[in-house]
Amino acid sequence: MDTFARFFYFLDMIQKSTLVGIVRFLLYVVLIIGALFALFGLFGKKAYRLERRITIAAPVDLVYDQVRYFRNFKVWSPWAGMDAEVRIEGKDGLPGATFLWSGKGETGKGSMVLKALATNRLDFEVATEKPYRSISPTWFVFEADSSGQTIVKWVFYMHIAYPWNGLAMFTDINRYVGQDFEAGLENLKRHCETMVPRLYAGYEVRAEECREHAYAGFRQQVPLAQVEIFIKEHLRKLDLLIRKHQLTPLGPKTALFWNIDSTAHQADVAVGVPIVANREVPFLVQRLFFLEGGPCFWVEQQGQLELNAAQKALMLYLEEKGKARILPLMVEYLSSSAVGQDSVRLRIGVRASPALLSPPDSTEMEVDTIPEANQ
Repeated sequence: MDTFARFFYFLDMIQKSTLVGIVRFLLYVVLIIGALFALFGLFGKKAYRLERRITIAAPVDLVYDQVRYFRNFKVWSPWAGMDAEVRIEGKDGLPGATFLWSGKGETGKGSMVLKALATNRLDFEVATEKPYRSISPTWFVFEADSSGQTIVKWVFYMHIAYPWNGLAMFTDINRYVGQDFEAGLENLKRHCETMVPRLYAGYEVRAEECREHAYAGFRQQVPLAQVEIFIKEHLRKLDLLIRKHQLTPLGPKTALFWNIDSTAHQADVAVGVPIVANREVPFLVQRLFFLEGGPCFWVEQQGQLELNAAQKALMLYLEEKGKARILPLMVEYLSSSAVGQDSVRLRIGVRASPALLSPPDSTEMEVDTIPEANQ
């Protein structure tokens, strides 16, 4: 019996000794790893420069403002979907504005401050408190290329405190963290490009609801070669009548084209100014005519404009929207050409019906330019 007791006692001692040895071994491993971790931290980099860029088919000002204001982060930031409480302090878009977040796990807690803004650059400072403390500068640079697109460069100086920088030696920081910056720039590109108005034949078409207008003016059939002279002459007449009879126009002087027939070389054109419908007009004005209210569509041009190009833009837009134009074509003179042709600002538009009708006659509205308003 004593022999068995001694045997089990000896076996128990061996087990305890083995357990102690294992624990001691694991402790040594942990100490060695810790020592290596600390050693690597002494020699490892503490700062990494990350840079990504992208080209966005949108104006510089538009892209700049999407980055400048923290309120826009939710639509393009690569971290917008993180599970965290966020808030904005200070005047958004101005130096000192602060974006703060607080979440669990890797989301951590920190802030991003707008430090400075320049014409083509925004500087921020990112400070994290959890899961580790770090302060990192970051900035965006915006440049317009020759085609009017915007090149955005996002630079981030990532600071990793000791001894965590030791772990970074075993990670491709540029690839691992840089993929977030790439995702953010791709989000910014998609968002900004959807904000840019679509162009039709090079023009932006704007829609508005037009009121019914009564025009006092002059309308007649004019040889195509005389259209420019007719418009200039009657714009001057309208100016004289407005001053003499103290009329109060409800809008700019307007040329109205009901038809331009390149075959007959004739144009049904009018020059008028919108006034109060029930007001008496000077007897020198040949007629008072009305345009019904409804949806109108406009393009604008600075300087002398080719009428065909403007009309093409409007027709492309109406066709896409399933609408048909209602004549006349309206050309509003928004500014005087007294200081030169390039200073003329014109607005060209048509009213439209809800349903698309038969295609217009291609011979209509074929005139090369819209005359200036010499006043």
